Amino acid sequence: MNPAVMTPAGVDETISLIRECSAALDVERVPLAQAWGRVLREPVLAAEDQPPFDRSSVDGYAVRLDDSSRRFRMVDRIRAGDWKPRVLRAGEAVQIATGGALPADGLQVVMKEGVHVEGNEVVVIERDPERNIRFRGEDARAGSTLVAAGRRLSPGAAALLASAGAVEPAVTRLPRVLHVATGNEIVPPERTPSRGQIRDSNSTLVRAFFGQRGINALQIRAAEEKEAIQSAIRNPRPAPDLLLVSGGASVGEHDFTRGLLEECGYTIRISRTTTRPGKPLIFATRGSALAFGLPGNPLAHFVCLNLYVRAALEGFSGDSQPTTFAEGELAETFEAGANARETLWPARMTIAAGAVKLIPLPWRSSGDLTALATANALVRIPPDAGSTAAGAKLAFLPSGF
Repeated sequence: MNPAVMTPAGVDETISLIRECSAALDVERVPLAQAWGRVLREPVLAAEDQPPFDRSSVDGYAVRLDDSSRRFRMVDRIRAGDWKPRVLRAGEAVQIATGGALPADGLQVVMKEGVHVEGNEVVVIERDPERNIRFRGEDARAGSTLVAAGRRLSPGAAALLASAGAVEPAVTRLPRVLHVATGNEIVPPERTPSRGQIRDSNSTLVRAFFGQRGINALQIRAAEEKEAIQSAIRNPRPAPDLLLVSGGASVGEHDFTRGLLEECGYTIRISRTTTRPGKPLIFATRGSALAFGLPGNPLAHFVCLNLYVRAALEGFSGDSQPTTFAEGELAETFEAGANARETLWPARMTIAAGAVKLIPLPWRSSGDLTALATANALVRIPPDAGSTAAGAKLAFLPSGF
């Protein structure tokens, strides 16, 4: 693949190019307990009928469906986990627990609440037409597809695989990620900054972003010098599938990221976007490996991670249902101000009366972290939007934070 360089590029063009360049990584088999959140790369089929036998759906008494008697003699008791096949004759009943295997075909389970027990006899007071049975194969037949390839394993899907005994599914391996944080002004969060310095928040943001996806990114801090950054990029073995460089993506005297990536064999595909925050974004490729140069401001990091890096991860994973923009409505009138560029605005998304409500959060600059404390979405604000009335429809993307 050799997509053309797009400079500058809008949100949709950037995401489209990233997805075009993101090939699914290798397949591996992992224990089911480690597969949650990973993308299934081969379909999981039912090894047997689901459920595998007729089961009672209630606590009650199994009797013959064609037996209209009101009084029955109790001949057995069946708990969940028992296997006691037998023929029931007219006038006979078997006490059975929820989940218990029915002893024969052609039965009905009368609910416990609908009978009166007199010693060893069961007197039916109320018998509804429901059979109260979960029949063999009613959920899935042996050989049918339980979960299709290309689907991300949710907790529910993982539970379904467990019920089918698929304890080592084939999933996409996790990408190897290297994150290099640059900048002479940043210090670790546990240190007290000297004058002119600030604590490094981007590394925590990046670690949390990947951690939510089960990815343990290798993180390195490098001085804002060409040789230091170059050494950090070249040394890791095996080579990363995804390289992130925080800072140095703009056009200042100390912004070396573009040149360094080119010297390390990467081809620059995008060197800036038309949106804010995150205009000085660099996207590059080297074979199947991808690299991003992220602008140093933390709000720009938040936007670029959730828009562009997420698109790369979804491509790597082989996800057949990548994240797309949805539509919500403003919960209140919003003053966006005058800006000639499209803005990806941090917002709080809620559900009210069945509708998605969006509350854009205040921020003063792309270095302002305060909005991220409650943000869980990014809203697309068109250029020169000005004042937008409550109830207006806007596109948004859940942030995953």
